[in-house]
Amino acid sequence: MAWDAYIFDLDGTLTPAGADAEGDALEALAALSATSAEIIIATGRTLNAGVAVLEGAGIPGYVIASNGGIISREPGGEILKRTIMADEMIAELVRIGRRPGIDIALFRSHDLVMERPGRAADHTRNGNSQVDISFEPIDDADWSDVLKVMYWADPDVMAEHIPHMTAAQPGIVQSMDTVAEMSTPGAAKEDALGWLADHLRLDLRRCLGIGDSGNDLGWLPLVGHSVAPDNATPAVKQAVHEVIGSQESGAVVTYIDELARERQARAAG
Repeated sequence: MAWDAYIFDLDGTLTPAGADAEGDALEALAALSATSAEIIIATGRTLNAGVAVLEGAGIPGYVIASNGGIISREPGGEILKRTIMADEMIAELVRIGRRPGIDIALFRSHDLVMERPGRAADHTRNGNSQVDISFEPIDDADWSDVLKVMYWADPDVMAEHIPHMTAAQPGIVQSMDTVAEMSTPGAAKEDALGWLADHLRLDLRRCLGIGDSGNDLGWLPLVGHSVAPDNATPAVKQAVHEVIGSQESGAVVTYIDELARERQARAAG
């Protein structure tokens, strides 16, 4: 089937976790886009990180970033929608995250705020190399442009604390074994994707999507064909129509290449 749009998560799907997109993934996206396919990146990373993927592939498309907090049209950087988190919500999420072994990050439109360098900052920077991290007390930082609050911890620490954190605020989602996060209520990935679909007059049931983690569980069931790499969480693999090989094995790139070839063959008659 020639889907109307193709939606891709980044971490653990289109890219290795905590790393930039590799050349083969960019080439596959370029091949798919060359068939007049609409490409949408839906990521928990910063806007700049999502834009870098489209720029690296040399293609137009749309970016849903900061877990739904901001949407742009590329090229050109037109911001279609931005949902700033209220100070009261930021304060609540910061309070919830003040636990031993947990680092907190504020995602703003074009930068990040964290309180100290270290493993958490290194991991966060690796997935968002296009923006600066401002190291300062979070309580003293500028909250006027916060789109998302993220938590980072070692897997055992996150496993210990996440049940208590989600009990305090059910909107918090665990996206990796080291990461949990929340955007403004009503501005999660699935909300942003629904808004963008309406804006573009897309029927999500005629779209294909690939994702692997907790912040993809809300939107994958909305698309006509949902796909997960084998490294996806068990919950995601149970929720999708198709499970392929892992991101690390190159299965996602191979899958995109096959989509491009199918569209090319269909166009050729």
